[in-house]
Amino acid sequence: MPSAVGKIYQDKGQRWLIRLKNGDRIFCDKQHRSFYSQQHAEWTLAQIAGEVENGTFDSSFYSKKQKSLLSFSVYAEQWLKNCERRAARDELSPTYMKDLRRFVNKIFIPYFGETSMLEIKGRELKSFYLGLDYHPKTLYNVMAALHKIFRDALYEEVIPSMPNFPKQGSIPEPEWKWATEDVQDVIMGQLEPDDFYAVMFLCCHGIRTGELRALKHKDLDLKNYTVTIRRSFSGTQLRETTKSKRQRIIPLDETWKEIYLSRPRVIDQDAFIFHKGGKPLSATWLTKQWRKACDKAGVEPITLYQGTRHSLASQAANRGVSLYLIGKQLGHSTTKMTQRYSHVETNALREVSRQTRKNVVSILSVVDKTPL
Repeated sequence: MPSAVGKIYQDKGQRWLIRLKNGDRIFCDKQHRSFYSQQHAEWTLAQIAGEVENGTFDSSFYSKKQKSLLSFSVYAEQWLKNCERRAARDELSPTYMKDLRRFVNKIFIPYFGETSMLEIKGRELKSFYLGLDYHPKTLYNVMAALHKIFRDALYEEVIPSMPNFPKQGSIPEPEWKWATEDVQDVIMGQLEPDDFYAVMFLCCHGIRTGELRALKHKDLDLKNYTVTIRRSFSGTQLRETTKSKRQRIIPLDETWKEIYLSRPRVIDQDAFIFHKGGKPLSATWLTKQWRKACDKAGVEPITLYQGTRHSLASQAANRGVSLYLIGKQLGHSTTKMTQRYSHVETNALREVSRQTRKNVVSILSVVDKTPL
């Protein structure tokens, strides 16, 4: 009963207030609207009584001067600031932080607002999820970020238990295109020398574009034919670590090495290998040049990632190279990431069965012609 929690009194003028049993005085509802009618105050008192019974009542939600620490917006803003601190320590990438800022400020806070973290349950999360209209991959990332907020709130003992998150549909596998060596050569034939120099490195070594932009001359070991991948660019920020947080050493392609040695002699070993006017390549430069080269070559559109890194792995799988070695070359942190190339590896095995069928057909043709 609301009367067991508190009573309603008329304040100055036409305003009203609620005086709770513990002595707290409430002058507004959870939307911070003053009580200008007794009915308004009675409705709020009934709401407070329900929250007291459920153990979710926090008088800060009914204050005009401060926001409750249990408010979703308050906690989400503080959570985002903590993520910013982690990013400053290079624990989170700038591109990931860009997504988190957008999710928190443009999606989460506008939807949940000042709702108490204690009151957000499975039903509210399901309604939120069903109201989103994004690409499946983006939808997955949005829900993963929201899940992380609540998981951290549970770890920090802000909430007593984890709400039930809705089950999501599977993310459709993207249409993985890849190019043969011949197609790559046709496309690269349309590039300017400096761009050819960089794209060929991607085709030969299969590293990420951010890792390519961060390569320095000192990373090459010309004597032992190796290159060390130890840093990467995330957007415009140079990070002294790779995406997987581990450096790796891969073989240096001999053909690319010959091109490297044919270029002007390198003096500053700490300088970037690939640059424009002494500055490292931008995040989009090679992508634009690759797209133009595809158009000039009359090749079916394929992204720079698919035409270089993904193609190197697909070509290797077709030659029968193990997925383990492909994963080591690409710097995958888990074998699951390399499994996408298993279908290509199967295509290579079909060459065997295809030949077997031909032999069977030739034998049957001979048998059919043999008189009984």
